[in-house]
Amino acid sequence: MTETTVSLLIHGETLILHPERALIWPDRRTVIVADTHFGKTSHFGRHGIAVPKGADDADRQRLTQLVTSLQARRLIVLGDFLHAPLPGGTVEAHDLQMWVEELATFLDIHVVAGNHDLHATKLPPIHWWQSEYVDSPFCFIHDATCARPIGGELFTVSGHIHPVVRLRSLGKSTLRVPIFWQKPTGLILPSFGFFTGGFAIKALRGDRIFGVGSSGIVPF
Repeated sequence: MTETTVSLLIHGETLILHPERALIWPDRRTVIVADTHFGKTSHFGRHGIAVPKGADDADRQRLTQLVTSLQARRLIVLGDFLHAPLPGGTVEAHDLQMWVEELATFLDIHVVAGNHDLHATKLPPIHWWQSEYVDSPFCFIHDATCARPIGGELFTVSGHIHPVVRLRSLGKSTLRVPIFWQKPTGLILPSFGFFTGGFAIKALRGDRIFGVGSSGIVPF
């Protein structure tokens, strides 16, 4: 089945909303994702909290397949690359390092540090950015509310809040759907990681919302 994407024209640049919860900037051969939270399942497990196993492996496989299929040359992660510091010498830390090094053979990897990354080991060969990463006309940042005044000419692309909307079915059950949330001055991405939860947002006049379905993007 062919996946349905949605294209946005922002400041003269085409951005593509992809159902893998990713943003594609085709002219720069760039894939942008937010809030991968690698290591969350192992972190919870070390604290005695039962969680589904294999979430990290599945998310890494999804991301590898995406950048490979698109022949991307750059990957930007909008913060919370890690959920918590990974203890050195663990299988989880080793597997993540090996995966990053494999990607780096054909990708430039950039991570804008999020609040969960502050005390984490900065894995080489990733390019780490402490506050924002600017590639005009975009400012890539973890939390858009922390963006510095930059004259209004740059469009912010961010993550952090894991935006979702609640949809009520005929049976009165509620479904939480990850969304891309476009505001007049920026775009907020859904969390890439599946085991990350979500925050139900309330859109304002002038906002646009795009739901992430199993095989396509759906404008609401």
